[in-house]
Amino acid sequence: MAYIDYAYYTDVYKGVPIQDADTFSRLSERASELIDQVTNYTIQDIAALTPFTQEQVKRATAAQVEYFAYAGEQVIHGDNGMTDVRLGNFSYSVGTQSTISPAVIHYLRPTGLLY
Repeated sequence: MAYIDYAYYTDVYKGVPIQDADTFSRLSERASELIDQVTNYTIQDIAALTPFTQEQVKRATAAQVEYFAYAGEQVIHGDNGMTDVRLGNFSYSVGTQSTISPAVIHYLRPTGLLY
C-alpha cells in the first residue's frame, strides 16, 4: 500500500506534475516499496508512528515518486541506458544513476528508521 496519495503529492509536497493517475499510482507503489526496503521493513503500520516520523516517511515517498517521474521510470529497475561507449580511440562514460533519491535518506535519517 502506498504511503501517499495524489492529493498529498500535489498539494502538500508540490511535486512535479504527473498527469496520469495510473502512472502516479504505479510510481507511488514502487516508491513505498523502496522506502520499505531502505528501512528494512520496519514500518508495519504508518499510523502507529509518531506524527513527525509519519510526515518524514510521506515526504521521503513523495521525493522518490518525483525522482522516478523526473529520472524516468526505467530507473526503477536500474536501467539507465548506455554507460560506456567506445569508437576507435574515442570513449565516453557516464556514471551510473542511483535508484534511490538522495532526498529519501535525508528525510528518513532523523526518524531512526534507517538504523
